[in-house]
Amino acid sequence: MAKKSFFWAAIFVIVALVLGSCVSASVVKQAYPTGVELYPAVYGTFSEMYPNAKYTSIDFYNNTYTLTGITGMALTTPLSYDMTVRLTGSGEIDISYANLYQKDTTTGRWSKAEAFGFYNYNKAVSDITSKMLSIANDSAALARAEKAAMADIIFVYTIMEKFTDLAFKDFIQKYAKGSVFVLEGPVSDVKEYGKEIDGNTYKYLVTMNKNLIEDDALLSVLTGKTIYCRLYTNRDDVIRLSKTSVMKVSAKLVSAFKGSSGSLILDLAASE
Repeated sequence: MAKKSFFWAAIFVIVALVLGSCVSASVVKQAYPTGVELYPAVYGTFSEMYPNAKYTSIDFYNNTYTLTGITGMALTTPLSYDMTVRLTGSGEIDISYANLYQKDTTTGRWSKAEAFGFYNYNKAVSDITSKMLSIANDSAALARAEKAAMADIIFVYTIMEKFTDLAFKDFIQKYAKGSVFVLEGPVSDVKEYGKEIDGNTYKYLVTMNKNLIEDDALLSVLTGKTIYCRLYTNRDDVIRLSKTSVMKVSAKLVSAFKGSSGSLILDLAASE
């Protein structure tokens, strides 16, 4: 009886130690390189490590990024949570979590969870921090991530969504202008243009839009989560497009404006 009690006591201690190691000890904050933009390191890291996560809020000039859909496994139990990455006033990477959920593998339902259990959250944070620093300290990797970030229209929209007009103009001029976006959406009209933009004369103007809430176009419009595109092109085949056509384009950002509802209006020059 004594041996059995000792056995279960030992198991209890081991489980407690494992659980404790997963959630208790705080991760030591790492210093981010001075003078290096944060956004390429954040974008490159989460694109690689958590490609299905989505940005819910970006405070670009205050270096704060919040994502949802950070996932992991607590033994056989899937977990999902939100994560916020920011730079502290002293230039350290600070990572926190919120809204932890776990999935019942039998029913497939997600429910609120109070603790990570066997999921090693601290290791996840450490791995993310290490990846961010590896990108930040590698000029080639940083340049690739910067280009990819500014070519991601959803990422750019999330950055600009809550900007004032002045911040919007500043961001376009310093960061987004010249970015090449790949967009797909329904065509609303095609017109002859025949005007010059940045030294090139374009024959046609195609107007199209992209709804960011893909399964609800009306909600997308009502909430301002819509991107309206004015595409300048010399492609003669656009004259055959109808208002039911869906067009996919690769085009360079010439200028951008904020719509009254919070939507984004882009002037794009097609990559012919």
